[in-house]
Amino acid sequence: MSEESANVKSALPAACRFRVMFFLSHAPVGILFPFFMLFLRQNVGLHDSTITLFTALSGLTYVIFQQPWGYLADVVFSKKALLLANLLVSAGLFWLMGHVKDLALLLLIFLAFQIFSTSIVQLLHGLLFVNAGGDSWFGTVRAYASLGFIVANTAVGVTADKWTGGDLRFIFPMYFAVNVLAAMWLLMLPERRVFAAHPIGFWQVQRYFLKQPTMRWFLFTACIYQIGHSLSYAFQSFLMVELGADMRVVSSSYSLAALLELPVFFLASRLVQRFGETRLIAFAAAVQAVRWLLVWTAQSAEAIVLTSTLHCITFGVFYAAAVSYANGHAPLHLKASAQTLFAIVYFGLANLLSNLLGGLIVKGGPFAELIQQLFVRFICEDLASPLRNLYLLSSICASVAFLLALRLPVLELQRLNSEQR
Repeated sequence: MSEESANVKSALPAACRFRVMFFLSHAPVGILFPFFMLFLRQNVGLHDSTITLFTALSGLTYVIFQQPWGYLADVVFSKKALLLANLLVSAGLFWLMGHVKDLALLLLIFLAFQIFSTSIVQLLHGLLFVNAGGDSWFGTVRAYASLGFIVANTAVGVTADKWTGGDLRFIFPMYFAVNVLAAMWLLMLPERRVFAAHPIGFWQVQRYFLKQPTMRWFLFTACIYQIGHSLSYAFQSFLMVELGADMRVVSSSYSLAALLELPVFFLASRLVQRFGETRLIAFAAAVQAVRWLLVWTAQSAEAIVLTSTLHCITFGVFYAAAVSYANGHAPLHLKASAQTLFAIVYFGLANLLSNLLGGLIVKGGPFAELIQQLFVRFICEDLASPLRNLYLLSSICASVAFLLALRLPVLELQRLNSEQR
């Protein structure tokens, strides 16, 4: 490490260094989402049903690769070394996608990109939580992650409207540059290496978590919750464009959502201490059910932007509570594995199922006409469309997640009583 880097490390407290890292690591997400999907639709010319293949691949990579990454980070390699490799490889792969025209090759490169990029946030969480004080820092540093998303997302929207005429090809070199900058800053972070007292195998780690009834029910609840959230949030930009929104209005919706996350994450530790994770999870599920009903009935892009104010609850409150819940059920030497297990379900299995379902009912899907006819006949003809139908179904999923979350406190009480015996 250079003398200049060493001076920066000594001058900045560890918490401040993590804040900058979370900002830089989440800025690429603001570049990617939702603009890569819009690029596929507008620049490449793909149908909505084909685009769901990309989002389904994202879920598949979470399911298959998250726990191996978590195990490698906890047991085999340095978390920083894995993060550095994943940041640089994903940067190169995303840049490459901007130069590919063949759909099959694009899907293949996207799959490789997802393998390396989807573990970055969870590994960063694991790196944070093993450091002394990391648990108490999470809310604040995650607020800086939202700020990074806002800055990058807004920059893409303004650039597309003012300078590129809506052409989104510039997102590929932009993503590459920010990821490389994040990789350079990663070298400034501290890492506390913690190992188990005895060698532990991959399946032993999984059994440790999955034998806990509370953890199993929590993961099931998170899966149903995210089935309702992921596809609706991703396709929100498509519905806004259909209602006449330009790129600045689209980006304002996502940026506003991320902006309002900031106070939630700053207050996350206090909220968890005051209400507990399980109550916050149930509250977020109830609000999500209302949010998608409002989008379902929205008649303008501006109305959808207003519903984005609820994102601070449907994502911010839920995510802070869920990450805290998973972390609280993990020993110090398995912090990364707890986060990747949650990610398998929340970002992986749920996204995979929701996108496969969405691909069946959006425009071009095999059941689009059937679902449309059912909605016209039995629900509301004025609000029935292949995109809008998603939002009523998503609201139903959120309602089911709310009912499931109500049982979590009961299971937690049973766990505590059994431990005291």
